[in-house]
Amino acid sequence: MNTIYDQNFVPSFMTPFHFLRSRIFYKHLAFWIIYWLYEISLVFILEPKRLFWTETILMAFLNISVFYFCTYWALPQHKPKIPIVSFLVKIMILMVCYILIKTLMSYLLIHLGLSGNKTLTTNLTFYIVGSIWRLSYFIFLGTAFWFARMSILSEKRLRIKENEEQSLKNSILNMKLSFLKAQINPHFLFNTLSFLYSKSLDLSNELAKGIITLSEIMRYSLKDVDYDGKSLLSEETKHIKNLILMNNFRFQNQFNFNFRESGVKADHKIVPLILITLIENAMKFGEITDPENPVDISLEVENNQLSFSLTNKKKPVDSLINDGHGIGIKYILYKLENYYPDKFSLDIKNEEKRYTLSLKIAL
Repeated sequence: MNTIYDQNFVPSFMTPFHFLRSRIFYKHLAFWIIYWLYEISLVFILEPKRLFWTETILMAFLNISVFYFCTYWALPQHKPKIPIVSFLVKIMILMVCYILIKTLMSYLLIHLGLSGNKTLTTNLTFYIVGSIWRLSYFIFLGTAFWFARMSILSEKRLRIKENEEQSLKNSILNMKLSFLKAQINPHFLFNTLSFLYSKSLDLSNELAKGIITLSEIMRYSLKDVDYDGKSLLSEETKHIKNLILMNNFRFQNQFNFNFRESGVKADHKIVPLILITLIENAMKFGEITDPENPVDISLEVENNQLSFSLTNKKKPVDSLINDGHGIGIKYILYKLENYYPDKFSLDIKNEEKRYTLSLKIAL
C-alpha cells in the first residue's frame, strides 16, 4: 500500500530532523504563533497582572504537547476508526501526566515568583478542575485535527484508487482491443487445426498431439464465461495442464514444471485467467530448464477454499531487463477485489533468487 499524506499534516514516517526542515513545520509554527498571540492578547486585556512570560511560554509548550500526543499517539495513524478502549486508556495516561507536570511546573514558578496564577496554593480543587478543562480543550483540538486529517487522507486514497482502477480498466480495454484486432475467425481456425491434425497423424504422434492440445487451448481461450463471470475450475486446471504440455513439446521435454491438484469437484467455479496469469508469469520469469529447481505449483480445494501455491527459481537479472509483470499482478488483484471481496489472501515473497506466491480464495 502506498503511503499517502498531505503537506499540511505530519506524516507518521517523517523523522524530527526532516520535519523541522519541511514546509509542514512552518505551517504548524505559524498556526501556533497566531493562536498564542490571540490567547495572550485576551489575558493581557482581561487580567494583565496574571501575564508572566516564563509561565506563558512553558504552559504553551505543555498544551501544544497535549495536542500532538493526542493526534499522533492516542489516535491511530492509518485507520479512520478510533479504538475506543485504547483511546480512553491513553487519554487517562495523558491526563495524569499532564496534571503532574503542570502541578510541578506551577509549584516551581509560584515559589520563584514567576506565576500570576496562585490557585494551586489557594484552591486546589479549582486548580485541578481548571487543568482538566484546559487539557480537554486541547484534546478536543487534537481530535478535531485528526478527523480533518483522516477525512482528507481518505479522500486522497479514494481518488488514487479510482485513478488506478481507471488506468487498469484502460489497460485491460487496450489488451482486449489488441486481441480483437489480431483475432482470426474461430471457425476458420478450428477447421484449419482439424485439417492439420488429420494430416499429421501419419507423420508424427507427437505433432498430432501438439496440434490437438493447441486446439483445446484456443477453444478454452475463446470460450465465453458463464453469467456470473466464472468458469469451471476443472476446465481451468485442464487448461493449465495443456499449457504445461505445450511448453514441454516446445522445450523438447526440458520443461521442468511440477503441477499437483487435489479436491477439485465438478461444481467448483473460478474467475478465469487468474491462475493462468500466475502460471504464465512463472513460465516467463522463472528458470524453467533447471531440473534441480523445477517450478513447483500446487492447487488444492478443501471445504470450498482454494489454496494455490507457486515457487520458482528466478531467471538471471540481465534476462529480465525491460520485462515488467506489474500489469499482470494488477489485473489479478483487480479481478480478486471485484469478484472475491474480503474472501481472498495473496502473499508474495520476492527474494533475490526465488519467487514464492500463495493465493487462497473462498469459492
